[in-house]
Amino acid sequence: MKSQRRPIGRLRLGRLAVVVALVAIVATALVRLRPVAQVEAEYLVFGSRARIVVQTRDRESAETALSAIGRKLADDHRRWHAWEPSELTRLNEALARGQSREVDADMAEMIRHAQRGYDLTDGLFNAAAGKLIGAWGFHTGDYPVRTAAPAAPRIEQLVAQAPAMIDVDVHGTTISSRNPAVSLDLNGLSEGYASLQAQRVLAEHGLHDALVYVGGFVLALGHDRGADWEVGVRGPKELLGTVRLRDGEALSSSGDYLRRRTDGGGHIVDPREGRPQRRSAATTVLADDPVLADMAATALMVAGEPGFDRLLARMRLGCALLVTSDGRLHLTRGMEARLRDIPVGLPRTVHAGAGMDCSVATRR
Repeated sequence: MKSQRRPIGRLRLGRLAVVVALVAIVATALVRLRPVAQVEAEYLVFGSRARIVVQTRDRESAETALSAIGRKLADDHRRWHAWEPSELTRLNEALARGQSREVDADMAEMIRHAQRGYDLTDGLFNAAAGKLIGAWGFHTGDYPVRTAAPAAPRIEQLVAQAPAMIDVDVHGTTISSRNPAVSLDLNGLSEGYASLQAQRVLAEHGLHDALVYVGGFVLALGHDRGADWEVGVRGPKELLGTVRLRDGEALSSSGDYLRRRTDGGGHIVDPREGRPQRRSAATTVLADDPVLADMAATALMVAGEPGFDRLLARMRLGCALLVTSDGRLHLTRGMEARLRDIPVGLPRTVHAGAGMDCSVATRR
């Protein structure tokens, strides 16, 4: 009776698989033995600076991921630019002609987010009002803006045309509009959306402890050497305090203290009046929905103190603050509980908000 023998080729493949598995185990063990390192990168994007801080034992993966994020942000900047030739300006040209246009998946998703923001803010966040923003000279990277203010008849005309996100139709990645006055400007949510893109790239490289800064926006991922991430909250003149951010929390700040006109108007335009708002100096929103936090910070600037409580209730925000143009601080109970080192003597009013929880109530 003949003995049965295992084929030599199959035996070698089996041994090779064992060797590969052992090498992977040893490599993983060696990475785990390395000390935790902080790897950082900085980028110029959306007219401001972005910075990402990663805590990891795998420096090589972090550097690879940060390079990929840099390329992604540079591509975003080219595609989403509101006034230089871009995919967005080409879309706006098509909408002005009454034509539909195919866009990439990211832009279609951003437009859907902008529609949600319009609905949740009762139109205070209106990404369709790009012509108004441009008319005031804010489609620029050169501040303060020195151009003349638009004439009153021009402002009245732009407001009367009533461009709104409800005029925009999104079918898959095909965008159209029933109102040729619609001109999209996605700057009000670009920082929050870009932070989600960065999070996805980091996760693809096995990186889960990072702090993502994009302009006035911060997204916390994982932990800072086992602790929550600590960041400052900016005001128009000084830091308003510090906040410890938990995994997945976003802190979005907006203000008129940097991007202004020489005549005093800030870059956030009230779509109802067609003029730069003058009620608010700064806002901050803390939430676990990065894009909503980004849009909410802009909407609260427009709402100001008179509309603060109503918008908190409408968006069901638990953690937010607003600094009025005359320097008074309004904040929710949830934000007061999270904000540390508030300057002594700063006048403040505490509002109920949507409770003590900083997670977005609309998702609970």
